[in-house]
Amino acid sequence: MRESAEHWEYDGSFLGFMTVVDRSFREKKFPTVILSPETAIESLFLAEYIPTDPVRGEKIYRRLQQRLRTENVLFIQNGFYATLEGKERYLLEAIEIALQTKDLLENHLGHPAILALQKSIRTLLGETHALTGFVRFEYVADVLFSKIRPKHYVMPYLCPHFAERYPQEKIMIYDERHKLLGIIDQGDIHFLADASCPEFLEETNEGRIRQQWKTFLRAVTIDERTNRVVQRNHLPLRFRDNMIEFKA
Repeated sequence: MRESAEHWEYDGSFLGFMTVVDRSFREKKFPTVILSPETAIESLFLAEYIPTDPVRGEKIYRRLQQRLRTENVLFIQNGFYATLEGKERYLLEAIEIALQTKDLLENHLGHPAILALQKSIRTLLGETHALTGFVRFEYVADVLFSKIRPKHYVMPYLCPHFAERYPQEKIMIYDERHKLLGIIDQGDIHFLADASCPEFLEETNEGRIRQQWKTFLRAVTIDERTNRVVQRNHLPLRFRDNMIEFKA
């Protein structure tokens, strides 16, 4: 693969990235920069827009599944959803290494692209694991609703966890940072991109129950034994804004 001075831009979706991968390998070149909607806003460069081709995107994804080890396909998927500047270019390099060596990508941590992706994937999966314990739901009519603000694109990992945990429930999880709404209906998962946070007009008993719970906690708390440092270690401050226990 040869280096190219070109700048490309795509729509930020996984199939959009697969379309970029298809073009890159067909033309045997790596563009200098690959921009997504988030990074394009801050870029000063004019980039060629690569429209998403779902057919070609699906085709190249199936081809990668056939030619790469299962672990490497998972590494590419996880790397795409992790938050990392320049991840698209790193992922192109990772795919080339996987195709050439047929080896596990995690055996090539000496390569800067693989090391950067591996570190980002670790933080992605770590945040997902933390949120499985920190997500709080409120009943709105017959729907369990929660709002989160993760650093990484965790919804494709988080929603299957709660779909399996609550197979008979209707659940909505809204990611404020990425404006993504996850809808789980008795195990079936759907995502709505560029969504606004749902506004529920129906009154519930959640507020009254929450206030009663806080009254109880205040009554049993021993202030002299409060240790804020230990609390922050077990429950980082950034998770608290959307947790029911800390709402006014």
